[in-house]
Amino acid sequence: ATSKRGAGVLVPNLTDEQWFTRLTKRREDEARIIKSWWEYYDGDQPMYYVAKILEEQEDRFPALNINWSAVVVDGIDDRSTVEGFVLNSSDESDDDLFATWQANDLEEYSSENHVASLVTGVSYMMAGPGDGNWPLNTVESPSSVTVEVDPRTRQVVAGLKVWKSDADKSLDDMAVMYLPGSKGLRLIEFEHGKPVGETTEQWMKSVEKLQTTPTVPIVPFLNQQRQRVGRSELRKMRPIVDALNQTATNMMAGVEHHALPRKYALNVSEDSFLDEDGKPLPAWKIATGLVWAQPIDPDHPDIKAEVGQFAASDMRNFIEVCGLLSRFAVGLYGMPPHMLGFNVGDNPAAADGVRASEDAWVRRIERRHASWGQAYGRLNRMNLAILGRDPSDGDRLETRWRNPSTPTQGAIMDAAVKAYQSGMSDLRQARIDARYSLPTIKAMEDRESRAGRVDPT
Repeated sequence: ATSKRGAGVLVPNLTDEQWFTRLTKRREDEARIIKSWWEYYDGDQPMYYVAKILEEQEDRFPALNINWSAVVVDGIDDRSTVEGFVLNSSDESDDDLFATWQANDLEEYSSENHVASLVTGVSYMMAGPGDGNWPLNTVESPSSVTVEVDPRTRQVVAGLKVWKSDADKSLDDMAVMYLPGSKGLRLIEFEHGKPVGETTEQWMKSVEKLQTTPTVPIVPFLNQQRQRVGRSELRKMRPIVDALNQTATNMMAGVEHHALPRKYALNVSEDSFLDEDGKPLPAWKIATGLVWAQPIDPDHPDIKAEVGQFAASDMRNFIEVCGLLSRFAVGLYGMPPHMLGFNVGDNPAAADGVRASEDAWVRRIERRHASWGQAYGRLNRMNLAILGRDPSDGDRLETRWRNPSTPTQGAIMDAAVKAYQSGMSDLRQARIDARYSLPTIKAMEDRESRAGRVDPT
């Protein structure tokens, strides 16, 4: 389709129905890919190689699934805590934006946002007017939301969200589509794939300042983006996890048959083995139990019976393969070796050694913070508009993250106090360095002001 320009944005010239078809197909295609990544994160992925092993063992034990995929994703998410948002290089977190964050319970739901971005390559957040004093911010699943991005400006120029009108239904039957129009943002509602109306005038008025872009209030949170497309953090881990699960399940088969010494009996009759009730054990049960039996050879009845024990197999080769796979994963992700449960040597690493081994891992996390921080900036510019403030105030917005490294609290406090005492920092910066949150620092300063205390520096 041809395209038209509006407010510097390149928009394909499509009808509402054509837009709906275009975005629906994209969402369905993405949902199929996303499903496979969630299976790896949840440890529910198909294990084709393992299935053959289990079949050969007559399904006597389950597959051993070691979920390193979740270790990678959760390891990044656990160190991704937002502490506030500052505008125009201010030292203080913006009260309105942080209140919006708390009012939407994003201290809890931001983790869902980060995990989805890491696992699938993209997650979404939406902004809109809330029922109370603060904008409504929601985390949206990449399985139910998709967007169209202008390749020139990188702005979201169209979006679609689908949901079920009843949780018991198997298919999504409701949808809302966001499109820019000549008079601002348009919201078209769909039911069973058919348009049923546009948004109410009240909603449009409540975000009047948001219409000047016009901005689609959906923000993608991309992971390792390449040409506006996010990539799963698990791409490099997937083949390693497949190999690990096959090795671990093979090890269980080895334990079943060879790790415990097997006994054998040669030239014995079936009735030589009696159960606890004095009844003879069937030959097939003897063959698959702890004793392997060979019946008497009728051509040589004079050969004496012989009973013995096989040597137990060493499981060390499986352990070494698992250790090798862990080193592959550590090298690819820059993770500390202890994260995957394998350490080099018998003694645990010292604290300084652990911190040194985390350097590459921490830098990886900080790069994710830089990308997500920009997305939170776009979301908060919409929040400023909804709050009636100038969205351009957020042009120099910074997302403050908790330090993702793992120094001890004592070391952190010691460094902050020394910097303060040496005059390199003032009291406020020392408190920031000591990892007090910005709202906590402000509360400290308010109490000191009421008590008449001031920073001696």
